[in-house]
Amino acid sequence: MEAPREPHSVSLKVLRLSRPSLSQSGPPLPKHASATGIDSGKALDIPSGVDEEFCLSPIVQYCCRLHQTALADSPQLTLPPAFGQAYVGETFSCTLCANNELLGGTDRIINGLKIGADMQTPSGTVPLELTPEDDNSVNRQLGPGESLQRIVRFDLREEGNHVLAVSLSYSETTLSDGKAASSGRVRTFRKLYQFAAQPCLSVRTKVSDIPTAEPSSGTDPSSKPTRFALEAQLENMADGAILLEKVTFNTKAPFLSTSLNWDAGSQDGERKEAPTLVPRDVVQVAFLIEEQPQAKVSVPQREVKDGRTVLGQLSIRWRTAMGDSGFLTTGWLMTKKR
Repeated sequence: MEAPREPHSVSLKVLRLSRPSLSQSGPPLPKHASATGIDSGKALDIPSGVDEEFCLSPIVQYCCRLHQTALADSPQLTLPPAFGQAYVGETFSCTLCANNELLGGTDRIINGLKIGADMQTPSGTVPLELTPEDDNSVNRQLGPGESLQRIVRFDLREEGNHVLAVSLSYSETTLSDGKAASSGRVRTFRKLYQFAAQPCLSVRTKVSDIPTAEPSSGTDPSSKPTRFALEAQLENMADGAILLEKVTFNTKAPFLSTSLNWDAGSQDGERKEAPTLVPRDVVQVAFLIEEQPQAKVSVPQREVKDGRTVLGQLSIRWRTAMGDSGFLTTGWLMTKKR
């Protein structure tokens, strides 16, 4: 029979770093069937002395819809329960805490502590950088009850299971009665922490050809620049509201894109505010994609794969209600096969 393993003198704790959320002092407002506001038949009674026309105006209704829990939120913050959700496009952060579990007056000392971590994703393993960097921790002695903390961050870019693997090694030295080292050993162990990354935004795209005018006589039809319309539906799959900061289309030469969204500006020069999406809300964005005329100098040829023209990639930036940022880039978007 194998002898029972001696417990380690150093323990490892992994804690996820995430922002708190606003606590609720009452039930949230119900979701409304209307896409633009509150159903007047189900709205709360309007207090006396308040202009009914003002309360039912589209702006007020729109604000109430975007902030469904505004009336139920309290100024207090709530810590996230347990691990919480991990979403693709956001940065996964956690702190690694190595604790010396020895009691005071022990005849053993701990030094040479090293912490390493890597992230196992569906496509491979990525080594992680720890902050602050280990400077003198190799020679530093960790006294009883003391701890060493490091922070790791990783940008989640894939859906599916992820495994955070943390390894820890340290030197354990036993002192004699004369406080001289009588024996020593190096001990190591490794722990695995598994979680699933879920999509924060669902992106559905559609590329359509825009008919061009008939070429004049004697003009080569192939020299006529081609235009496309890109439509994309963005659905919030997270459990909280998000603010779309920026949606851009990064074209592949020889194409150029023009935004047809809230950041394009109106005729009076004013720009609309970026949309806020509550869970399961959908917003549609569109871009006009035009090919540069081949007559221009040094215009590269379009890239074609399997009879489909490569247009570019859609990039999306957003922020959560508490300020966490997210970023997502789609794969290469192409035209229909010809």
